[in-house]
Amino acid sequence: MSKTVFFSFLSRFGFPLLAGLIVYILCFILFFRHKKPFQNFWLAILFLYLAVVIDLTIPITLPQLHMNAKSTAWAVSQINWIPFQSAGNILKNSIRIGNFKEFFRVIGGNFVLLMPLGVLVPLINPRFRLGRMIAVSLLVPIGIEGLQLLHNILTGSVTRSVEMEDVVLNAAGCLIAYLIFAGLRKLLHPGRTAKHRA
Repeated sequence: MSKTVFFSFLSRFGFPLLAGLIVYILCFILFFRHKKPFQNFWLAILFLYLAVVIDLTIPITLPQLHMNAKSTAWAVSQINWIPFQSAGNILKNSIRIGNFKEFFRVIGGNFVLLMPLGVLVPLINPRFRLGRMIAVSLLVPIGIEGLQLLHNILTGSVTRSVEMEDVVLNAAGCLIAYLIFAGLRKLLHPGRTAKHRA
């Protein structure tokens, strides 16, 4: 069963993983050669993870270039600015049919999507503090939603819905993972944490 899951994962994400590895190797040659081995290991994992996130969230298709003022205004008007409106609708529907699978898939998926980022970044740079992590946890999902909006504008259709809710859930998951990781690191290595602050 584990082999089946592994090969299924590779068949689904093989191309983005390969692309992430190639980008990492190029960055290693240009920028990362002087970093410590453990930093390079986690950087490689970060590149692979981000490649999978991009594959999951940003449509990689050749746009039909329907971009004009009308299509842009229409795509922007489709943005859902009200957080948890979609979650509420999905929850109501889940209660009505007695099946919460879709609710946990959509809401839970958005919540856990950027959790690895909240762990990988401080592993690569132990001096990374909460203020910077807040910025990262907000900028990454905003960037994802922005690219989804751009794709919708270029294609003239809502390929991926653009929602403030996704930004909130992504950022919350990333920050919670960071806070848990930072708390565990402080608990297990109090001297090392104090040294980094000094």
